[in-house]
Amino acid sequence: MLHGAPDLIVQMLDKLIDNAIDFSAAGATISVRLRPETAAVLIEVENPGPPLPAHLEGRLFESLWQSRADGDSRPHFGLGLYIVRLIAEFHGGEATAISLPGGSGARVSVRLPR
Repeated sequence: MLHGAPDLIVQMLDKLIDNAIDFSAAGATISVRLRPETAAVLIEVENPGPPLPAHLEGRLFESLWQSRADGDSRPHFGLGLYIVRLIAEFHGGEATAISLPGGSGARVSVRLPR
């Protein structure tokens, strides 16, 4: 059971998955997991691809900030993970991101209290 604003949680999931797609090769498998914890629910989205650059520490969830390859011509506004963070915080939770072991990709996690 999770108490929250369903529309916001759907928007958060959309942003998490869209971000994972953007940083994965075409046809790559993206994993989405929901793990119940004692006092929270953990949502994890993993994507294969580049690890998170070290200089992203503390900036990944900022407004209007992004790290994209120069060849990416699609429009991006740098708001996706910022919105994820705002929705998590609205629900009393938090959003974090780490590189996967061996530099094989990234995991963005959202922990929401129950």
